[in-house]
Amino acid sequence: MRNYINILLGTCLLAFTSCNSFLDEMPDDRTVIDSPEKIGELLTHAYPDQNHQMFCYAMSDNATDKGKSGKKNEINSDAYNWLDFRLTTQDTPDSYWTGCYSAIKQANHALDAIEKSKVNGEITKEAKPFYGEALIARAYCHFMLVNLWSPTYNPETATTDLGIPYVTKPETNVLTTYTRGTVAQVYENLEKDIVEGLKYIDDNAYDNKILHWNKKAAHTFAARFYSLKGEFDKVLEHTNMVLSSNPAESLRDLTGEYSRMDINEAIIQWGRTSEKANLLVTPQYSSWFVYFHGSYQYAMSIEFQKFVFRKSFVGADWIWDLYGGDPDIFFAKWGYHTEKTGLNSDIGYYMIMNVLVDVEEALFLRMEANTMLKNYEAVTADMDAYLSKRLKNYNSVTHKVDFTKMENEYKESNYKYGLNPFYTLDDTQRVYMNCLYDLRRKEYYYTGMRWFDHKRFNTQVRHYFADGSEALLSDKDPRKQLQIPQNAQSQGIEANPR
Repeated sequence: MRNYINILLGTCLLAFTSCNSFLDEMPDDRTVIDSPEKIGELLTHAYPDQNHQMFCYAMSDNATDKGKSGKKNEINSDAYNWLDFRLTTQDTPDSYWTGCYSAIKQANHALDAIEKSKVNGEITKEAKPFYGEALIARAYCHFMLVNLWSPTYNPETATTDLGIPYVTKPETNVLTTYTRGTVAQVYENLEKDIVEGLKYIDDNAYDNKILHWNKKAAHTFAARFYSLKGEFDKVLEHTNMVLSSNPAESLRDLTGEYSRMDINEAIIQWGRTSEKANLLVTPQYSSWFVYFHGSYQYAMSIEFQKFVFRKSFVGADWIWDLYGGDPDIFFAKWGYHTEKTGLNSDIGYYMIMNVLVDVEEALFLRMEANTMLKNYEAVTADMDAYLSKRLKNYNSVTHKVDFTKMENEYKESNYKYGLNPFYTLDDTQRVYMNCLYDLRRKEYYYTGMRWFDHKRFNTQVRHYFADGSEALLSDKDPRKQLQIPQNAQSQGIEANPR
């Protein structure tokens, strides 16, 4: 384990020098949006400025109970115990709900301005990139909402499962009433926005495309969407628009560049727009960063780390090193910045540069698609590329992916929470998918991605407590859907069953 190294705020500030416009005050609703430049400025606020990762992480099986030695935190505790959250502050479901709908509101204002600026019924050339960005931004926020507050997509139940309000018009009435509709209706709207938006995304429209929905980020998001629908030919189509035949060159280089960095350098690099693996980065208000990754009661213990990050199925150790000291251990991922409440203030809000989309996700989705399409040689090639950047002392011969080794580790009898998607897995596909499910667990530790995998694969989630007891969240437990915020319920939005 590496020794604890103080993470200096001053060094963290360097990661935020390229996103000042994102931290400016949100435009007033009365502002006249009468130029492409103003539309583009408006769209800088069409990204959620709140964070879901803290509560999603603790709800998943990536967290365990460290006992009395861990720091108490109400959000962390409610999440681990799958309770309806008591707080509505930063890093809660309520704040993320509000952040997403606020971003949707800005996207809709931009789309309305573009509609009003048409010439002879056509979108102007200058406005087309912003039209594409607004549609994809609107789709992303709704996608995150439906996958947190509604059941996962299943074609047999989607027409009756409760969705979330899909808002496509600017709010002009304070008392506007919304209905949830169904999951099927939400997914129909999502596909319309994604397909239409992709036509107009133009990387050349931005000084820094990684702060906006660019082509590779949008195609990766489209692949994520189609993976939920089980349309793997489309997943493959979209991921191939992102990845080359040599994907290793685009991955986060943990075995090379990062291995030569100290923790201060690594956490800055993680969220930089210049990091080649980052496809979309956005600032968010959040206290979920390296310090708190290790301190909370429901997080990672030494024993838990040894289990989850045990030796890989090809025989090599994982590259991730621990920082801190027991019980406050953590992996170095991202740091923070403080946005002061005033010019001369000594207090402020924590902010992080959050990587919403990366190359690794595109690679995992391509491996899933090729598994379901039974293109196993392609899966093996991509997995070899991935492991080359995630294993210590990687050797392309010794550590080459071998199905027999994979099967010995990931055959169904070794798994307690079998994957149960609406589509069928044969025995070979199940081994590959179990492996990918586990690799994603490691890659996206702390990000909350594991919770979305629990939902889309309909897996059980088991939590262990320091007193020796345990709790099980079944695949059908209604608590897998977050409760609709009280404020939204008071405005007529139907609550989730409990």
